[in-house]
Amino acid sequence: MEAPKATILIVDDVPENVMLLNRVLQSEGYAVQTAENGSQALAITQRTPPDLILLDINLPDADGFDVCARLKSNEQTSQIPVMFISALDDAEGKVRAFQLGGVDYITKPFNFEEVLARVETHLSIQALRRSLEEANQKLARHVEELTRSQQRLRQEQSKLNAFISALPNLPFICDAEGRFLEILTRHEELLPCKAEEMKNRLVSEIFPEKEAEVILGAIRRAVESEQPQVIEYKVPVLAGDERWFEGRVALMEKEENDSSKVVFVATEITERVLLYQEVQRLANHDVLTGCYNRRHFMNLAQQEFQRATRYQHALAFIMFDIDHFKHFNDRYGHPAGDQLLCALVNLCQASLRAVDILGRYGGEEFTILMPETTREAAMHAAERLRSNVAGMPLDFLPEETHVTISLGVAGYDPASNTPTSLELLIKQADDALYAAKAAGRNCVRAA
Repeated sequence: MEAPKATILIVDDVPENVMLLNRVLQSEGYAVQTAENGSQALAITQRTPPDLILLDINLPDADGFDVCARLKSNEQTSQIPVMFISALDDAEGKVRAFQLGGVDYITKPFNFEEVLARVETHLSIQALRRSLEEANQKLARHVEELTRSQQRLRQEQSKLNAFISALPNLPFICDAEGRFLEILTRHEELLPCKAEEMKNRLVSEIFPEKEAEVILGAIRRAVESEQPQVIEYKVPVLAGDERWFEGRVALMEKEENDSSKVVFVATEITERVLLYQEVQRLANHDVLTGCYNRRHFMNLAQQEFQRATRYQHALAFIMFDIDHFKHFNDRYGHPAGDQLLCALVNLCQASLRAVDILGRYGGEEFTILMPETTREAAMHAAERLRSNVAGMPLDFLPEETHVTISLGVAGYDPASNTPTSLELLIKQADDALYAAKAAGRNCVRAA
């Protein structure tokens, strides 16, 4: 059995009217309730509120106007549509009916088609009103929730801003072209320019060309691979000097047509870089003289020897030491000996080319590697160095004195491809050094 379209309460004390209306309404699928007077009508509406009321004006215990007024004053029944039915067709009655909250006024005798049409219309209006009320309530709940969400968002944004302000990092949001969309740091002294000047400008407009290309490359790779990228770069900052930064770039939003966004977080690492450079320097350099230590010199020498043999370039090797260095230490003391070693290294570095490699081989013994240099050219360089050392002033001594060095020279010959290893090249230079010592010192000998 189909559920009724709606429930209608007929309030009329004339049985014939009730019967006719009941039959017509039920035939159209409506459920019908009936009441003979106002008291019954009010009781029914309290117990089982109908969807619409057909209310006669003339009732035994009260007029319909009074019943309507009481219905409208009750919150539970105030929204039920009331259609007045009456044998009277006077304007005053109609006006009063509408003033009391009635939605319609139908006069007897009834035109049932008209009654059905009006009932259906007012039920539709009532349904729309309820839908509108529900929508309004839903909207009100949504607005309330949105308001709470906005309040929470503002609170979280406030926390985030405080958190970002406390961070030593420099967070940015950029697009795929390297345009700064958001500058989220307050450490403006670490920026290359003021934050307001960076916004909506390209990386290439702010950073030096080399550093800009490094940053742009990381942005492109982050967008294409969707994997985080890590870079290092050095730039001048508003604080007045150059700083090193580690930049981490990660995809934030993947879009088409270069609309992707990345988050770019820069962290100052100047102290870390300088510490690393110092560690590298200490690992590769002689602590006393500052030239390369033996381990690092041998690594570089091996690379140069392999390059010379691969490309058939000449390569020269010089080994030298200070003549009678032990006697010097015995006479002037080890601190003076240390000063002599430092002075010797300074003179050598001033005498050699930028491509030449100087290393402390051990004690007072030093080595020089000369890329793309023949043995004959190295002999001339060694003789020039010997002469410079012999004339080197030693201002740190209490008396005027001079020291000399003995040098052995060897060379890789690409024509004969000899010697065949770095070890043999070093041995040849070492043998030549001993020959120079045997010849009376303060001279140069070649292998």
